[in-house]
Amino acid sequence: MARRIEYFGEPVLTLDQVAFQCRVEPEDMAPELIEQIIIPGVTTQCESKTGAAIRGAVYEEEWPADRQSGHALDVGQASEIVSVFSQQADGGWVEQVGPFELRQDQRESFMHFPGTRPAGRLRIRYKAGLDISLHPGVRNWLLMAAATIYRHPEMFLVGQTLSELPSAFLDHLVAEITVPPRF
Repeated sequence: MARRIEYFGEPVLTLDQVAFQCRVEPEDMAPELIEQIIIPGVTTQCESKTGAAIRGAVYEEEWPADRQSGHALDVGQASEIVSVFSQQADGGWVEQVGPFELRQDQRESFMHFPGTRPAGRLRIRYKAGLDISLHPGVRNWLLMAAATIYRHPEMFLVGQTLSELPSAFLDHLVAEITVPPRF
């Protein structure tokens, strides 16, 4: 399972977009609630639901020695390989210089080693993030989720976290980027 190292770039929604969706003036909203809880919360929910990186981030995952070239990365919407390290017999890690090839599909990205795959366990670090302009349904999902939480905080806000939203209609908006189950 990949772990997020850090986000980069701006959040995928703005206070103004959420205010417009809620039909409220931005100055009438609680900016801290929207920018620090609701926007990050719905982004994380969408990432969890789809398996895709919604906001740009750097991820790191380890591949066992027997995982072959051409396998899918754990997080969808990967766009760039940052580094590949291989574990040596003494337990140390050595950076590999490539060549590496990242093949992107609509839902998944696949890591290929055009030459020979480096031996041993691999630690792969990569950038991933959704081009939201290509997937307007995802923006709609995020905006509807944010507006629902804003309008009904007593149902979805639990301290500093968010409860899951009902999914029947909303799931279809993110179906095109949802990573298929791997088990």
